Amino acid sequence: MTDDNRSHEPACKRHLDVLLGIMRRLASEPRLDPLLGSIAEETCNLLDAERATLFLYDSKTDELYSRVATKSEIEVIRMPADRGIVGSVARNRACIIVPDAYADPRFNRDVDRTTGWRTRNMLGVPMTNLDGQLVGVLEALNKRSGAFTEDDTALLTALADQAGVALERARLLEEFLAKRRLENEMELARDIQVGLLPQHAPPLPGFDLAGWSRPSEYAGGDFYDLFPWGDGRVGMMMGDAVGHGVGPALLAAETRALVRAFALKEDRPELVLADTNRLLAGDVSEGRFVTLALAAIDAAGGDVAFASAGQGPLVVIQAGGPCRQMSATGLPLGILPNARFESGEPVNLAPGDAFLMISDGIYECETGGGKDLGMDRVLETVRAHLAGTADSVIQALAALTEAVSPDGRFRDDRTVVIAKRVE
Repeated sequence: MTDDNRSHEPACKRHLDVLLGIMRRLASEPRLDPLLGSIAEETCNLLDAERATLFLYDSKTDELYSRVATKSEIEVIRMPADRGIVGSVARNRACIIVPDAYADPRFNRDVDRTTGWRTRNMLGVPMTNLDGQLVGVLEALNKRSGAFTEDDTALLTALADQAGVALERARLLEEFLAKRRLENEMELARDIQVGLLPQHAPPLPGFDLAGWSRPSEYAGGDFYDLFPWGDGRVGMMMGDAVGHGVGPALLAAETRALVRAFALKEDRPELVLADTNRLLAGDVSEGRFVTLALAAIDAAGGDVAFASAGQGPLVVIQAGGPCRQMSATGLPLGILPNARFESGEPVNLAPGDAFLMISDGIYECETGGGKDLGMDRVLETVRAHLAGTADSVIQALAALTEAVSPDGRFRDDRTVVIAKRVE
């Protein structure tokens, strides 16, 4: 054994011990940002480098971006994955030693000009996951004791192999936790939205009132309400804030609150819609709107006064008689601040008749093969259960949509509100 080999052994053992220590730290750190910082710091310590930069690969944009750089005045560097020395490492999945950065035409001098720091030499190695997919590039800059060597390449490659696996694990964990946080927030939004729905219909002599709503996702744009509206009257509304998720759910909650507030001073549905629209139009962004039907059910004579802002059709089914579908009487809320709303043709319910608001998530429910359920089947189901309670009609419609849905998933929210005269 030569003297060179004997002197080389302690260095190899020392490097191995350092690598094992680094690997243990990387394996024990589940958080992405501290892990990135550790990798960059250990790269400098292991290779006696002045700086280290860790570039992550964004497969969606095919870009490399610096998530961490030791002692750098630039927080983020983003570039196409085929540009510069770092891009060459990523593209070729190969280690690159650059003895003189300024002599290499691939070197980007803009970073040095911005920071006032000068790059002398560089060593870059690719980081991959267990499947061999690119995770990023690890780069060491300015070795203090001279030029980077093949031994340095072997050390940094060993570090990069472990770092790539650790980063992939941390990224997956971070995505899982972010997804879980989002799910928790969506569940909270759903709970809030469900809490805004009436728990019980207000009593109205001679009427059986009921409502039901199920979002297609955690929270949806559909909403309904049943509320006292003066002596012997109940307000009945159903609306749909365009879209799905938290945003429409918040818009639905605002609309419901505005309608209730204006109903305290107005007794005509079309005037309440006009007041609500004026305020809502100033709050919603372009492309956002709310369709809303509002009715006043009068116990004294069974009369229903209504107006509709883009929500329809509204349905009257007579016991043993014809079915009547009524269209909207104005534009959806939030489009034109000074829009006018007309009242619908008055409706009088005889005993056994019912007035329904049915969302498009019911009659446009997918049944497979690209076909919708259709209003005819919805009305047939309503008529078949009209002799029962208002709630039994709603449950029949819910069961119908669940029976015809091919996979139990719904593309839109489902909502029904019904007022049935029973005396």
